Amino acid sequence: MLIATDLDGTLVRHDNTISDRARAAIRAAEQAGIPVVPTTGRQIGGLRTLPDAFSRYALVNNGSLGIDLAHDEVLFCAMTPAATVSAFVDAVLEYAPGAQFASVRDGGRVFAVTEHYLEQVRPDELVKDPAEFVPADRDDIRRHDCLKIMVRSTDLPTEEFVSRTLALDVPGGHTSNSGFPMVEMCAAGLTKAAGLDRLCGLLGMTSADVVALGDGGNDAEMLAWAGRSFAMADGQQLAKDAATDIAPPAAEEGFARVVESLLEEVA
Repeated sequence: MLIATDLDGTLVRHDNTISDRARAAIRAAEQAGIPVVPTTGRQIGGLRTLPDAFSRYALVNNGSLGIDLAHDEVLFCAMTPAATVSAFVDAVLEYAPGAQFASVRDGGRVFAVTEHYLEQVRPDELVKDPAEFVPADRDDIRRHDCLKIMVRSTDLPTEEFVSRTLALDVPGGHTSNSGFPMVEMCAAGLTKAAGLDRLCGLLGMTSADVVALGDGGNDAEMLAWAGRSFAMADGQQLAKDAATDIAPPAAEEGFARVVESLLEEVA
């Protein structure tokens, strides 16, 4: 068995901490030989704000970057081509001319951001995924391959902007939303499910061996792919529709309760 878990809204609390009970559940699973793999939209720096939580594998950037934490080694890295990025930027600017973009580069250590992007980011988001922020204009964003591109806008109400951007049909692109007031775009096929499939291939496992937990729209593919999956009860409807089971909310120790029950089943 392998347990794949989203972080924010699933395992990690609003103050960017993991409860003692959840940490104990992770340790118990790994002592039983069951790897617990964070599978997140965060970058590697976002894992380092959670010291000692995970010790083996991690999938960051929505599954496009796989890391062996024990050996500090990149297992795989898939990029989004500049042509796809450029098409996405142009499509968004058609209805949100003031949109602000961030391009994730250099293994997730650097975010190239347009002039007003950081003004629209909540302080708690910066704490959860720290990075070096470098200024860039839209032409620079268009010209570079990246791990993913993120967009925010105050041109429209947030819900309308997110909905409209998620509905874009950009050739070669895949949009998603993790619950934050922005939309992420990676190359088509770069999802948490695809990253897990690739990691499982390296470990000699299949989707039938995976139990996944998540709460956001960017977890839906992973929850549908895994042999068994749990969406948090307070998560997005897209996640709940994709999962085989519903877990209690994160604030009610949903992650720990699921893992504890799984360990009882295999004992």
